[in-house]
Amino acid sequence: MTTGVALPALHRAFVETVRRDGGAAALHACACFAEQLLADAAAAHREAAAGPDGEDGTGAGHLADAVAGLRELCTEVAREMAAGSPASAAGAERRIAVVEEALARATAVTGALWRSAAACPDERTAALLRHAADWKTPECYGYDLADPELCYGQAAERLSARPRRAPVLVVGVRTGGSYLAPFWQAAAEDAGVAAGPWHSVRPVRGAAGITLPGSEIEALPRRLPAGAALVLVDDQPDTGATALAVRDRLARRFPGVRDIVLAAPGRLYDLTGPVVRPLAERPVVRPAARLWQLPGRDGAAALAARARAAGVPLAPGAAHRVEPFRGPFLSAYGPGTAPRAGAADVRRSGGARRVDPRNRPFTLVAATAGTGTSGGTGAPETYHFRFIGTGPHGLHCHQSLRALGDLLPPGHVFADGYLVTRHEHGLRPLREALPALDEPRRRRVLLAVAESWAALRRVGELGRPGAGAGYEPRARLDGALERLRERMGRPLPVDAAWTARHVPERVPLGGADGVLLRTPLPYGHGYWHWQLADAWQGDEGPAGGGAPALRRFGLDWIWGGGGCLESEIASFVVENRLNARDRDLLREAVAATCGGTRAFDAGLRLAGEALYWNAKTWLRRCPVLTPATADRIEAELAAQAAYVAALS
Repeated sequence: MTTGVALPALHRAFVETVRRDGGAAALHACACFAEQLLADAAAAHREAAAGPDGEDGTGAGHLADAVAGLRELCTEVAREMAAGSPASAAGAERRIAVVEEALARATAVTGALWRSAAACPDERTAALLRHAADWKTPECYGYDLADPELCYGQAAERLSARPRRAPVLVVGVRTGGSYLAPFWQAAAEDAGVAAGPWHSVRPVRGAAGITLPGSEIEALPRRLPAGAALVLVDDQPDTGATALAVRDRLARRFPGVRDIVLAAPGRLYDLTGPVVRPLAERPVVRPAARLWQLPGRDGAAALAARARAAGVPLAPGAAHRVEPFRGPFLSAYGPGTAPRAGAADVRRSGGARRVDPRNRPFTLVAATAGTGTSGGTGAPETYHFRFIGTGPHGLHCHQSLRALGDLLPPGHVFADGYLVTRHEHGLRPLREALPALDEPRRRRVLLAVAESWAALRRVGELGRPGAGAGYEPRARLDGALERLRERMGRPLPVDAAWTARHVPERVPLGGADGVLLRTPLPYGHGYWHWQLADAWQGDEGPAGGGAPALRRFGLDWIWGGGGCLESEIASFVVENRLNARDRDLLREAVAATCGGTRAFDAGLRLAGEALYWNAKTWLRRCPVLTPATADRIEAELAAQAAYVAALS
């Protein structure tokens, strides 16, 4: 890498995952991942008016050339995927080197801008920098699954229906567009109708609504030939607001273009009206027997057979039944199945997501008496299947989980995008079990918690923003509480006066040590995610005198976000209601494993942020509230607020 900049740990490990795989699909995913990060970094560089080449040697001209070259590589590999061509062994390392260089450039530019006084106060630049340092999985690998290479056939079909030789400009909407636009570009080039290279743009949400960086608009052609069409490429639309905002901005750039469509995997959408309307539909996945294609179609026997073939060690000859997985959240708050208020017209028009196993975890239970027992307990063999992502993104997520030690049950398997774990009997929520342990065992358990954070920071590092880059925990909590208050239709036990007293207005993005990491907190913050399991010795029962084994669930950060160690500490302390002595023990453990106590002390000052993760989850998972659910939310919010207030 000519920049001499080391990649963040998470990105470096992703490149190594792709290098070991060696296939075109893995290289495509990694190259497109790099394209979105480098494009975000380049846009932030231009928005911050950072001037000519800086110390990192990545001026605007160098960045534009690097982005253009990377897009050519993405198109080249997409064409190979669509044709089913094997990856060229001779050129594989050269291509991976190009991707590494792009990621290094993005890291260098992002780091320089974080240290730049000009970048910090600017809302749009700060948003672009956060995108440039994030880990985003496109929906075709995470939910609303698709085989991306089928987009080439979708594009060829669309292009064949247009006037012969009519030019097409392909514009990807990041993040999904970075992965999908190359297939449209390859089809347009092969048909001889490409109106220049493809571009990608980043919609930015701020006080002014959804905007596009002006520099990215200026990078587009100044004009298009007569009869040209615009194809916006993105993941499946949700409300359609982003697609319409991009359409409006590009319509001002190209006022003579009347043919503008949105292409998502398997669907085309009309963008000429006030709402996004589906035009055409075709299959998005190949017929196959992947686990996420079997539920509801072929029954438990087919699921079990596929699971065995994928490496799940189900007992030979055992018959199994399928049960829906009902996690602790649903048990506490009940299901929220009704559509959200103001649901998008796109959904009412038939644009809903189709292949989404993320929200349908399931369990296989041995149904034959005496066959397939679990852990020497005599209970039926039971395996839980929770979807964490397909393709190289999901594989990399699983490999990262393996690097976090023993937080997951032993013998877990990654199969067709699912994290498959054997059910452990006798698990107890840490919040309930910890007070009953003697102090040596509590000390060992809390040391394991701190060690897991040290591993998370080591494995999941996204970058080092330093002290200048920050975020506003109070403002985002106030916003979430306001939305929750409106949905519940009643006063909440937490108001703006409480947040002003107990939540900092602004804190460093990377925390006290300046390390931004991928955290599972957005989906893995509830106290039930931390469990204790009795230590076992073979089939002889609990290990005599041994400490319980710590488990943490919801670690798959494919659904997570960027955060810092302090946020992990704040959430853990509040969710588990640690008493003063246990907080002291945890502080000692953090000092021993994470290089001092600054992060722990800052985490206690940030404790009020724990309410944000809960409010966000209630808003996401409880679209329609029953009175009992509202009562439970109010009581939990009051308990968390009282605990945080007592800390100060």
